[in-house]
Amino acid sequence: MPEKKIGSPGMSIFSRCRVAAAVALILIILGGLGAAIWALVQVSAADQRLRVFDSTQRRWKHVCSSTTNQLVANISCEEMGFVRAVNFSATCAPDNGGDRDFFCVKESELTYGKKIKTALYPCKCDKGQILEVICQDCGRRMLPEERIVGGVDARQGSWPWQNVVIAEVKTVVYHSSYLPFVDANIDDNSRDIAVLSLTKPLQFTDYIQPVCLPTYGQRLADGQMGTVTGWGNVEYYGTQANVLQEAHVPIISDAVCNGPDYYDNQVTTTMFCAGYEKGGTDSCQGDSGGPFVAADILSKTSRYRLLGVVSWGTGCAMAKKPGVYTRVSRFLPWISTAMRMYENSPGVHKMARAVTP
Repeated sequence: MPEKKIGSPGMSIFSRCRVAAAVALILIILGGLGAAIWALVQVSAADQRLRVFDSTQRRWKHVCSSTTNQLVANISCEEMGFVRAVNFSATCAPDNGGDRDFFCVKESELTYGKKIKTALYPCKCDKGQILEVICQDCGRRMLPEERIVGGVDARQGSWPWQNVVIAEVKTVVYHSSYLPFVDANIDDNSRDIAVLSLTKPLQFTDYIQPVCLPTYGQRLADGQMGTVTGWGNVEYYGTQANVLQEAHVPIISDAVCNGPDYYDNQVTTTMFCAGYEKGGTDSCQGDSGGPFVAADILSKTSRYRLLGVVSWGTGCAMAKKPGVYTRVSRFLPWISTAMRMYENSPGVHKMARAVTP
C-alpha cells in the first residue's frame, strides 16, 4: 500500500516536534542574484540591468525607471526564482535608436505572484533612465564538488541549504487543500507544501545558504538528474542516518509514472516522480519535507533550484515505485502570497490555492 515517507499515519504534521524537524530538515530561505537567462526575465551579470523578453519582436528590452522601482525589482527577482531584491537603482538608458525599444510600467497592474510582463508595455522611455537590480543570492555551494536508500554520505557544505539549525518558528502556513496522507487510492495527496517563518533571521555562513526557487514557467525535463538529500532511513526497515545522505536520481515523465506498473494515475499535476525503474536509490522514511534540487541548465553561474519536496511513495527504492515529490513550480504564486499575507501573523494558518502563472 502506498505510504507516507515520514512519521506515523494520522500524526499531525504541525506538532511542535514536527515543526522543529521541518526547520532542521530543509533550509528553504530563498533568494538569488539574477544572472541566469531563464524564461522571460533576466538581470545582466555584467551591469545588473533588468531586461524582459519581447515575444513579439523576439528580443530583450530594458525596463524604464518609475516611481515603483522597488516593487518592480522585487517582483522581477521573484519571477527569476529569488525571494527579493537587495538593491536597485536607476541608470542612464542606452541609445537604442528606436521609439519602442523599452518597456514602461503600468503601475496599477503590479502584483506579487504574477509575471512582470503583465504590467509592462513598449515605450520610448522618455525619462531616459532604466532599472538596475541585484537580487538576494542563492543556490550556491561553497565546495566545488559534489543515506537516503542507495545514496552516499554528503560532504560537509555540499548542500548548504539543508542543515540542522536550532531556531524558533513564528509562523506556519500550509495549503488548505492538503489532507494528511492515508491511502493514495482513496485520498488526494496533492498540494503537500508549507512555508515557515522564523522569529529571527538566520546568519548565513559557508555551510548555511539559501536555495533558489524555480523560475516562473520553468518546466521539468524528463530524465533530468536531480539530487535528493536527507537524514531518513538508509534501508526500508533500517535506522535513520547520522550523516546527511545524498542520492542522484532522474525525473520520470508523468506518463510513465502514472502507468499501471507504477502509480496508476495517482500522481497529479502538482507532483512528479524521480528514481530508477529498477529501484535501488530513493528517499525513504524520515526524508519527507526534504529538497529535490537540480543545477541550472541555462545559467551562466551554476546555482541550484528547489524543483521538488519529498512527499510520498510506496516503500523505499522498490522497482517501479519511485519517490513522489511536490512540484514546487506549481506553487510559486501560493508561496509568494503566503510569505506576504502572514508575515506579521504568528501561529499556524491554512491558505487556499493561488493562481499559477
